[in-house]
Amino acid sequence: MRRSCTCRILRLVAFLTICTMIVAGIAAPVASAQSSAGFITLKTFPAAVTAIGMLGGATPTVVVATQNAGIYSMSGTSTVFRKLPAQLDLMRITSVAVLEPDRWLIGTDGDGLWLVKGEGTSFDHVTTLGCTRVARVVQDLRDPDALFIASLCTGLNYSTDRGVTWMSVGEGIASSLVTDVMRMDGDRIAVSSQDAGVFVSANNGTSYARTPCPLVNVSSLAWDTTTRTLFAAGGSGVAMTTDAGAHWANLPSPGTVTSLVVLPAGTVLVGTAERGVLRWNSSAKAWWDVAQGAGVTSALTMTCSATTLLVGGTTGALVRVDLSAPVAAVGPAALDLGSIPVNQARSATFAITNLGAGALDWSLENVPGYVTVTPQTGTGNGAVTVRVEGDSLSKGPYQSLLKVVTNGGDQVVTLRFNIAAAASVRIVLTVGKLVAMVGGGTVMLDAAPYIDKAGSRTMVPMRFIGEAFGAAITWDASTCRVLVETKGTPNHGPLLMIMTIGSSRATMNGKTVTLDVAPAIVAGRTFVPLRFVAEAFGADVAWNAATRTATIQFMP
Repeated sequence: MRRSCTCRILRLVAFLTICTMIVAGIAAPVASAQSSAGFITLKTFPAAVTAIGMLGGATPTVVVATQNAGIYSMSGTSTVFRKLPAQLDLMRITSVAVLEPDRWLIGTDGDGLWLVKGEGTSFDHVTTLGCTRVARVVQDLRDPDALFIASLCTGLNYSTDRGVTWMSVGEGIASSLVTDVMRMDGDRIAVSSQDAGVFVSANNGTSYARTPCPLVNVSSLAWDTTTRTLFAAGGSGVAMTTDAGAHWANLPSPGTVTSLVVLPAGTVLVGTAERGVLRWNSSAKAWWDVAQGAGVTSALTMTCSATTLLVGGTTGALVRVDLSAPVAAVGPAALDLGSIPVNQARSATFAITNLGAGALDWSLENVPGYVTVTPQTGTGNGAVTVRVEGDSLSKGPYQSLLKVVTNGGDQVVTLRFNIAAAASVRIVLTVGKLVAMVGGGTVMLDAAPYIDKAGSRTMVPMRFIGEAFGAAITWDASTCRVLVETKGTPNHGPLLMIMTIGSSRATMNGKTVTLDVAPAIVAGRTFVPLRFVAEAFGADVAWNAATRTATIQFMP
């Protein structure tokens, strides 16, 4: 009897909690999420989510279309999605535009355009479009009564009366297979196609010109207002232009792209068939996973407003991100340190980024004793260095899950490495290059080596070169000193080297020595003379002037 009463009380508390959940104007239905922030699974529908429509304001509305399993809507303060009548259930729905809480446009591939009224109680076929294959319905941000339709039979279409009547537009668009349309800024409009790439109008759609986009089959467009950059995606390719299509750059392939959006803060996201949702990291020039564990390992569609991101997956999962609060993204999601000789150390870095608003607080948990994490806590965006010293471990493979706990959702980073037999250290560095070779593997530096003009000496990042020799690096900000320490090896005794920024005098195990060139800080990184430091470790240095490459050989 007592247990039954307790259960009823818990259910009542849960019900009252759900009733208060209204984020960004959209009420949150019963969710299967494990966290109250970040990427939250709102609901799992009985089939893949093919299109999502969203409207904020006084009466927020979300409309979700599924593959042959019906259309669902959630409106106002309701916390439950309700299924609409079955008129459109078997149609292939490609796009949903919520014009008003009780007025929606639904585009299909094969059955044309439909006007839905009364929150889904009335369905009218729009016969003025003249095309049965609608790729996308897009509202014109300049005019609240105007809409675009990208169609796969009559190209680009435009309506000035909220979708009642349509006219074919787009002079200069040499394709009838139009897939997307995006107003960039001012009078500039971009249009994509399946067979002719991207077209841009600079005169508010009066005429269009084809751009030299490297992608021919383009399915999605996105515009970043912060950097004035247009992104285009299709198949497994993504390209970008910062000058309205005059020049394009290819980005690395993220996999099969299904959708593309830009968040209000400027983060570019792609939905992919194989890896779920990824974000573009411009500094690393790579696509990094986001929303690990959120239930969308294969994304089909995404839509974004000023405060909310919604993602639909092939499993039927609908994921919501509240962009008005902190949202954590961690990348890369996996760190592979490769093979670490027992007499050496390796380190790698991952980034913690806030995709939303407000202060992101984070800390690292589940850190094994053989892993050093720096820093372990922080606020805001941060870079975390993970270091493993081989001399404290037995030979063999290792894998750990480092948990990043934040107020914007929890994430995990997978750490992998293998401890191998002792080996000589061979390091190859090239002046001006961020790529180095350590023990046959490739390592990315956070700063490129350079040649000091006054002393004609090659300067290298201290942390990288020290850790390549298995040394521990400590920075004393109060004295501007760098402390480099090794425990000693069978061939070399322990070493404590202390260098001061701007000074050519240093100490090695308490003895004063003179450097050819003083250590320096460049762009926030500490640089030291390569030959001096390498020889202090007992290494040999060979210099190739023709290739501006230094090769360091060292037997611990």
